[in-house]
Amino acid sequence: MGGLGGGLWGSVAAAVVILAVLGMVGLYGVFYKPALVLMTALVAIAVFVYLSFRSALGDRRFSLLGPPVIGLSAVGVALLWLGRPEGAGVVAAAYFGEPVLGYFVYRMLASIDKFWALVFLTSAAAYAYSLPAVLLGLWAVPAAADFVKLVALLYFVRRV
Repeated sequence: MGGLGGGLWGSVAAAVVILAVLGMVGLYGVFYKPALVLMTALVAIAVFVYLSFRSALGDRRFSLLGPPVIGLSAVGVALLWLGRPEGAGVVAAAYFGEPVLGYFVYRMLASIDKFWALVFLTSAAAYAYSLPAVLLGLWAVPAAADFVKLVALLYFVRRV
């Protein structure tokens, strides 16, 4: 499965995994092995989502921006596996690219439903830009934004 449907389903899977990771990290810290396993899985999911949306969007800018964002996230996760705390900051920095990539998806989703597309983009931005709060123990803030994004994604999964 690829295209818009694959990208949406992959994004739903990522949102669910992110909720689990945020809870684990909030309770046990960024070096908790099950959280690291899920973060590694998130990188693989991100590749699938990127490839799916890339084929659906056909936008050169999206195609160019995806690999550096995903690559930076992979570097951050690798650093965490190596016990390096700065890996968490690298992952958080990588997620700042999510709303930028999400904008291209938003434009396509807006042709289906403008309100829910705006909910999707706004919640993606709120999640990405609040992710550093996890480092201060405030994991519920990005979790709430991720949950709203999940709701918007599920709306579009039903429509596509």
